Amino acid sequence: MDKNKPPETGTAVPNLPGVDVKIFLPKDPEKDHGKLLGFASVNLGGVFAVNNIRIYTSDKGPFVSMPSTKGRDDKYHDICCPTTKEMREALHGAILGAYQKEVERPSVRGAIKDAAKEAASRPPQEQQVKRAADKGER
Repeated sequence: MDKNKPPETGTAVPNLPGVDVKIFLPKDPEKDHGKLLGFASVNLGGVFAVNNIRIYTSDKGPFVSMPSTKGRDDKYHDICCPTTKEMREALHGAILGAYQKEVERPSVRGAIKDAAKEAASRPPQEQQVKRAADKGER
């Protein structure tokens, strides 16, 4: 087998054991971030990490953009990327799956904001009448 020959591509999508995906949503969801939905970091088997993966929205739905840098030709070039179609599909599927779970997960910050809005929208309650028994008076 030739060591320089790329691996054959088949129809099976590789299983990604040992892949840890972390999703980072924008801190201020009410601010306009354009098409950016969030960021992801992927740890492959504890031996290789890919950070600064962007998740964007488009007409076809969310998609994953690998980390890139702008070259002298004013075009963006990937810093690292999967080398096979199957690996790209598996990696993007893992990232988008983790993104969906993160979006569906209730956030504490969101719950606090919702509770504050609800409390502000309620009419103020009248102060409670002092009870003499509370002060020790009889």
